[in-house]
Amino acid sequence: MADVDPDTLLEWLQMGQGDERDMQLIALEQLCMLLLMSDNVDRCFETCPPRTFLPALCKIFLDESAPDNVLEVTARAITYYLDVSAECTRRIVGVDGAIKALCNRLVVVELNNRTSRDLAEQCVKVLELICTRESGAVFEAGGLNCVLSFIRDKNGSIEADTDTEYRIGASLVITPIFSVS
Repeated sequence: MADVDPDTLLEWLQMGQGDERDMQLIALEQLCMLLLMSDNVDRCFETCPPRTFLPALCKIFLDESAPDNVLEVTARAITYYLDVSAECTRRIVGVDGAIKALCNRLVVVELNNRTSRDLAEQCVKVLELICTRESGAVFEAGGLNCVLSFIRDKNGSIEADTDTEYRIGASLVITPIFSVS
């Protein structure tokens, strides 16, 4: 994985039409492997800095034509960044509409489609990690309604940890209580 050129990876992440979608998916898989297998966080962040890669990943979520398989790998890459450093949260929150796009994926999940369910599970993980630092941003993006709708609609159809979903919901309920001035 050390021979992956970060500039090429970033360029491929920013593609997204027709055959370019295949290149984007390859770049996403490469990025996930790079993040997952890295034994040195500083070197990994030097190679694939969150300040440039996270906005590119968030923009994929903002692309309404992006297929679920691309979005699932995108959410996985975002999860890996957040697992490594909670500071990455502010980079995601800084991309206009990114949190709302993540939340909305929970509302449009197709429970009979495996890829769509995998995407929803990954979005739940991302939202949980974001809620640890920026629950207010998730609340403002309509996250509470999206998570509650997801819990109601899935009705045991998805393997995602229901406790996780309830924790997200609880942190989103508590957020407005403590942010009242």
